[in-house]
Amino acid sequence: MSQPSGKPIYIPPFSSVRLVECWDHFELVFMPEMKIFYGYGKVKASQASSAPDDPTAKPMSAIWDEWAPETEIWCAIRWYEFQDGHKEHSDMCYMRPDSTEEYVKNKMEELRSFYAGTPDDARLLLECYQAKEEDYDFVDDNWPKYQTEPDPNKTGEYDVYHARLKVLSELSSKTIDLLKIANAVKDPIKRNYIEREIVQSYFAELAHYLTEDQILAWQNNNPIGTGWMCEFAEVMGKPRRTISPVNYELALNWLRAKYNEMTEKELSISIFKRLWLWLNPAAIKKRRERLGLTTKRKPRFPEK
Repeated sequence: MSQPSGKPIYIPPFSSVRLVECWDHFELVFMPEMKIFYGYGKVKASQASSAPDDPTAKPMSAIWDEWAPETEIWCAIRWYEFQDGHKEHSDMCYMRPDSTEEYVKNKMEELRSFYAGTPDDARLLLECYQAKEEDYDFVDDNWPKYQTEPDPNKTGEYDVYHARLKVLSELSSKTIDLLKIANAVKDPIKRNYIEREIVQSYFAELAHYLTEDQILAWQNNNPIGTGWMCEFAEVMGKPRRTISPVNYELALNWLRAKYNEMTEKELSISIFKRLWLWLNPAAIKKRRERLGLTTKRKPRFPEK
């Protein structure tokens, strides 16, 4: 929810909350009510900017010397339109004034095709070169990998999903309870009602992590009643909630780092190397079992 300096805070209407997996973390995120559009047309170079939502961004006429301020240039664009009518630009491609309309249209379709891939497709591209941290962040922002309950027969993925919910319940217990209920409800009307409650509950449980400006912006665009205010006040009256870094690490990298194939001793050492926190093998085993993470390591002969 952080905003660029000098830009007013805008928090769109939200419809639900989902669990999302990023390249280096997982978290709960609000789901905005929005649609994605693509288009193309001509704009004046003085009015064109690579970041139109940023008032400090320079116009294209200041970047390209050969384009006078009044020159009309082609632009293919992708933008979000929220339920309340607010629009935000996502990506744009500027082209020379003498480009043909067919060429511009093809560029717009290329833009559409670029974003039409799956999160896994986008992450696969990063493995083709030495990607930087901001490259991974860009993929996470534009191809969010939303998590849903896996098939129980896929034991590893199923265990990790529920372990992550247990970890996040340390911070947002009611939100997780409602999320589980919503996942089990088939009736779309009832599910929609519960998902609105999830939004309300999650916002209230973030009380310690929100600024006054964010709270006011929230009230403007999320008219979901005043029930959240009681929850909000209750959370504010208690100590700030935190998440166990060891539990978080286990749920994040159980499969990625092949923790599921390690002995308790190996796992204890690996956790120490990553977090600089030491838990003896017995303690690590208890943590693993509480999270419901099933080990897949093959039996080994005892050391002599």
